[in-house]
Amino acid sequence: MIKSKREKNLVDDYVVFDLETTGFDPILNEIIEIGALKYKNNELVAEFNVLVKPQESIPSVITNITGIDDLMVKDASNIEEVLPKFLEFIDNLPLIAHNSRFDISFIEENIKKLNLPELNNTNIDTVWLARKYIPETKDAKLETLKSHFNLAYGSHRSLEDCYTTNYVYQYCKNQALVKN
Repeated sequence: MIKSKREKNLVDDYVVFDLETTGFDPILNEIIEIGALKYKNNELVAEFNVLVKPQESIPSVITNITGIDDLMVKDASNIEEVLPKFLEFIDNLPLIAHNSRFDISFIEENIKKLNLPELNNTNIDTVWLARKYIPETKDAKLETLKSHFNLAYGSHRSLEDCYTTNYVYQYCKNQALVKN
């Protein structure tokens, strides 16, 4: 169950974040990369990008999508070391993610497993914003939006997806200001 609450305002201070995982189930699968961009007054002030060593082997289907393989993470820190650093990085800022429910479910599940303090940050989902403010696209997938805006960022790597997500957020925020 997602405890993080949806932010009702489009904010200027926030953290965009994205995860790469070994699958789609936060109970059965693991985080293998966390990327985040911290913005203050809409200006990038810090980056967080860490590979995470999972307990299990990375499935080949995930390696094919992300390019992340077991060799890349063999010397990486485990989630017990990485998650507290990520939580410190995000502080109490609103979190922005594309399909935030997915990413937050993995963070919250790992918080629970590690007995860390509950996540109380509000969140903004750019899927919802894209559906509202970019109706001309066939869907709200990050790949579709990246293509729509002709963005040159890579895909299916956390930090690259954060940059795309932030672009979508800023675009939607500007559209909201124009309409109000």
